[in-house]
Amino acid sequence: MSRYEAVLFDMGYTLVHFEPEMAVVMQAALRSIGVERSVDAMRAALHAVWQEFFNEEATADFPPTQEYDDWLEAEIQRAILTRLGVEADEETRQRYAQALDAWFRRPGVIRLYPEVVDVLTALRERGYRLGIVSNWSWNLRERVAQVGLTDFFEVIWASAYAGCGKPHRCIFDQALAQMGLAPEQALYVGDSYRNDVIGARRAGMDAVLLDRDGKATEVDCPVIGDLWGLFDLLG
Repeated sequence: MSRYEAVLFDMGYTLVHFEPEMAVVMQAALRSIGVERSVDAMRAALHAVWQEFFNEEATADFPPTQEYDDWLEAEIQRAILTRLGVEADEETRQRYAQALDAWFRRPGVIRLYPEVVDVLTALRERGYRLGIVSNWSWNLRERVAQVGLTDFFEVIWASAYAGCGKPHRCIFDQALAQMGLAPEQALYVGDSYRNDVIGARRAGMDAVLLDRDGKATEVDCPVIGDLWGLFDLLG
């Protein structure tokens, strides 16, 4: 597998996670506008709305503009509030959105996994070109900068910029084109078999599944428990 020139990464739950978890952050944002809901209710609402908005058909093709991304974020927020039984008028939604954004800007809420910096440093020292390809909103580059990773990556590419999302091949195709790479020259790493492994394969790339919890079963690709496992595959 030493033929690779580049290693591309997913962002959420591959390079970063949330502390506290996203449902707790959402609960705190709601509480700040005077609404109390349980963490379990937040998890259920989040899961249901993501299923509604991020199925394969919904992410196939959309305008790659900040205006569209802002509209989509607002629609998702309204859907979550409605599912939680909260009156989703625009004033309430904006207050919730502002509280949520303030939480995610707090130092340490978006947090690197312990090995990330050392692994990226080692990969770069070995001559690998690095990139991020992630289903993320327009603020991906801001969030990458927030956790201090910008300088590691040649390309930081979000679904919001691409106008399509994983597992569609278009987002991978665009990132590869920006780097001037053929699919076989890059290895992709992510935590979702459906989005990351299948998506990368659709673009002709090899993929590695990151399974930090050891829950992956019956998958037909290399599996690693943390990012250090990449070095066993790269040789």
